[in-house]
Amino acid sequence: MKKHLFVLTLAVAMVATACGGDDGGGDTSAPTDPRGEQILAMLADDEDFPLTESEANCTANNMLDDLDDATIDALINDPDAEMGDVADPEEAVVAVDALLDCIDLEAMMVEQMTADGSMTADQAQCVADEFGEDDLRSFIRASALPEDQVDDSAAEEFVTKLFSIAGECGLS
Repeated sequence: MKKHLFVLTLAVAMVATACGGDDGGGDTSAPTDPRGEQILAMLADDEDFPLTESEANCTANNMLDDLDDATIDALINDPDAEMGDVADPEEAVVAVDALLDCIDLEAMMVEQMTADGSMTADQAQCVADEFGEDDLRSFIRASALPEDQVDDSAAEEFVTKLFSIAGECGLS
């Protein structure tokens, strides 16, 4: 159980840092804003989280549409900066949503949980089904906030849900 719970927690954390959401939630054509090319280059440089061309285009278009100009400029000028360093908490959540709306979160979660062979595809799919996109989106959004702005009771609920799901999906 401990190993499976660790893998489950690690997979959710990896998805949270990588982000993800419901595939096809935006414009997948190449951005027309000149800053779009810079955002695409920034996204392409992230080796830990490769995006398809349509996912990158969608994310760039969402960022251009939804983030304020100051945040976009700060990201472009320092592509290695953490979101929390260049955006206020509300903008950080908007940036997370810009990506979440372009990614198939469930597929990514299953892929992360089965990558090392410690979970079967059925177990990983059970976790993804039981967890639900709304809960995972809330967790990912919270991970974009400074620690002092995260609701402790929500974090405790998340851990409790992880334990429950581990049992329901045969990860003992």
